[in-house]
Amino acid sequence: MHPKFLNLLRCPETGESLDLSAQVTLDNGMVWAGELRAQSSGRTYPILRGVPRFVSKEQYAASFGWEWSKWPRVQFESENVGRPMAGHTTRMWERITGASLDDVHGRTIVDFGCGPGRFLDVVRNKGGVAVGIDMSSAVDAARNNFADDPDVLIVQGDLLRPPFKEGVFDGGFTIGVLHHTPEPGEGLRALARTVRAGGWVSCCVYPEGGFYDYPSVRRFRRLHRRLSRHFEYLPALAYTYFAAYLLAPSFQFLKQHGLRRLIDHVERNWLVALWLKDAQWRVLDTFDAITPQIATTHCEEEVREWMALAGCEEVHRTAWCETSATAVRAVESVISQDVQAQSPVPDREGLVPWFQEEEESLTLSLSGDFRSEDNKVAA
Repeated sequence: MHPKFLNLLRCPETGESLDLSAQVTLDNGMVWAGELRAQSSGRTYPILRGVPRFVSKEQYAASFGWEWSKWPRVQFESENVGRPMAGHTTRMWERITGASLDDVHGRTIVDFGCGPGRFLDVVRNKGGVAVGIDMSSAVDAARNNFADDPDVLIVQGDLLRPPFKEGVFDGGFTIGVLHHTPEPGEGLRALARTVRAGGWVSCCVYPEGGFYDYPSVRRFRRLHRRLSRHFEYLPALAYTYFAAYLLAPSFQFLKQHGLRRLIDHVERNWLVALWLKDAQWRVLDTFDAITPQIATTHCEEEVREWMALAGCEEVHRTAWCETSATAVRAVESVISQDVQAQSPVPDREGLVPWFQEEEESLTLSLSGDFRSEDNKVAA
């Protein structure tokens, strides 16, 4: 982390400001190793490999740390130039957030659930200062992806109790992430609290119905949980490559030759298969479909309610899907971190997520989001 970001951070337990003690500093001024210490309580948080660490365990986010370590750059724009998914990540971000260039350029923007940083890359390409937080070890992939860029801060922390001061960001977003947490509404409250009054807040979660409600997906996820106790991710990985390189192309061929109804039935009830024109993206999406510990589905009304409870106004649905929305942080909104910290976090493991595939162009991304390849709107 660069020391200039210190004024954004606070102790997630007490809300105190933090002091920085650097042990290893790079030539560009970034702290590669060191410690953050709460000014009154003395609580300490290490900085390891350039990342401040406010959690010691990945908990329910472990599968995402594993997958992003294996496929850290597949969805970055620079990796897709001239390929079938070129431009998709930027179009997706723009259609979900509705943010203009003026909303980003020269401003400090936070991403709740950044993974390896594909959307932070969009912010940087638009001239913004990018801050990302993730609970999983994907933060190491993100830090590597941005090398020594002093205008990117990556933090490992809990999205429900983030280590950021209130109102320090000009805008913030969370895309395809909150449905993988125990309390999505609390996650949105936490995000909104960090955005200044008048700043923009955007959210996108899985809508109800569709792919993640398929019996086949639920069955494979349950199977993965049982097998992973003994074989970790090996069975899921084997099925992922089988489905991405053999099953999905075969199903696509059969659909185009008059067997769509039969294949749709098989996909819904028996075998998980996702079609995308790029095989690498198919691998990511299939793995993501069958491995999350938590993945819930929601409706437009829920997202609007979360926004209102988070102290946001001017809430409106954006072009991406029914559960993508943006809003403005209300001038007089005050969200208490103390109250939030006392809220119980129930165990919601096993709840079923979503995916709405519309013909051949819609699909689910690894970070738990969804895309419209030809700028179609997910219903």
